[in-house]
Formats: sequence, structure tokens, C-alpha cells
Amino acid sequence: MNAYLCTYRSRKPSPRQLRLTEAAAKRDPLLQAFLAGYNDSYYDWGDDPSFFAAQHLLGDVRKASWGVCRRDVRDSLGIGDVVFFFCARHVERAWHYHFVGFGTVRALVKRKALWTDAAYAPYRKFYNVLARLVGGRLVQSETFHDYHDNWSLRAKAPYVLFDVAQSSFNLRSPHHVGTWEKGASTPETWFTDARSTRIEHLLFVERGIRRRLRTAKSGFGHAKLNLLRAGRTTRPGRTLPELTQALNRLV
Repeated sequence: MNAYLCTYRSRKPSPRQLRLTEAAAKRDPLLQAFLAGYNDSYYDWGDDPSFFAAQHLLGDVRKASWGVCRRDVRDSLGIGDVVFFFCARHVERAWHYHFVGFGTVRALVKRKALWTDAAYAPYRKFYNVLARLVGGRLVQSETFHDYHDNWSLRAKAPYVLFDVAQSSFNLRSPHHVGTWEKGASTPETWFTDARSTRIEHLLFVERGIRRRLRTAKSGFGHAKLNLLRAGRTTRPGRTLPELTQALNRLV
């Protein structure tokens, strides 16, 4: 069993990316709504994990899927594994880190099955499908203009669906745990309020992990972290069910 910690970036798109995505939104009212609220949101540019689509199309943010980013993580997940998500929001010269919650893996869907199995039909309108099935073969299909040249490689890893009963996400007011300012050393600085301290203790201190969320000064410096294993040695700390139960109260 695995438990990964992953940080996604809620960043400002380039002027070109924004302009082209706004052009695509003229034909898509839902995308218009995403863009209208994006600057004040905790969503990923591209909506992966698909918290926005899950809330607006399926009525429950816990029905989010994950299908573009962290190919290596998605490829190593199994049913029942857990992914803990933090959102890094770019605000002027700083990155603000928010604890979004966790998702327990319910299903690992092959990309072609997403388009052939009726059970997955509701997800075909999501913005993180990455590829569509045309004439029996997958072709690139990305709505947000931040296209991935290696989309076919990313699409080989499973499209992850989360278990509603064993997942907990907060995209309205996720707790702000810390900040990193441009020019500062890594990692980010965590706040000392009781809630931030508790989250930090559960995910890092208890498990004997020295690093935190940010691992480099570049904008891409947020390496994933397997919370349960370090090489071949099991990390100390409470069991995965105990960990999710404790963190569920802090989401």
C-alpha cells in the first residue's frame, strides 16, 4: 500500500495561454465559469486533479479524477492507496501552500476504457481526459492551452478515480499552512498555529521526514513524496487508516 503527498500549482498562465483558452471558452460556458473564478480559486490550471469539474458536473468534489500530472505516481497507485494534495498558489513574489485534503483510490481506468465503458461516461466532459478515442486510437485532446508534448506517455498511466466515502477535499477554504518567498532558501516556512502544526506533525514529523513540500527554488520544485516508504524501509508513524482519520478532521 502507498500513500503519496503531491503538490500542484495554481499558477498564472502566460498571456498566450490565457488568450487561447479564453477563445476556446467562447464555445464552453463551463470553461467561462472556470476562468472567471480562477484567480480566487485553489484549482490547478488545467483542472487536474479535476476538483472544479467534479463539483460542477457531478455535484461532489470528492468525485474528482486525476489524469494528466504525476504520471509516475499514477502508474504506481493501487486500489486503496491514498494521495494527499497541497495547492501551491502563486501570489506576487510568494507561493502560498494550502492543505486541500486527500483522495483514496477507487478505480484505475485505462484511457481507452474511459471512452468505451458506459460507467465512466460522466468523466468524458472533464478537462483532464488528455486524449479522446477516435477511430479506435487515442488522439490528444486538451482544452487548456498548456499542451503536453508527451501526452501519449502521460495517457499510458491510469486515469484515477477517488472513493467518495474515503476521500475528503476542501477547495473553498483550504487551510494555509505556510509560505515561500522568492529568494528564500528551501523548504517553505510553515506557520505555528495549532492546525498547521498538527498537519505538519502528522505528515512529516511523526514519520521522521526532514523535507517539506518545496524541494527546490524553481517553480517546479515540488517532488512527490511516498509517506509510507523510504527505499526499502517502512517509515515510522501511524497506520494509513489512522493517518487519514486524523487528517480528515483537519481538512
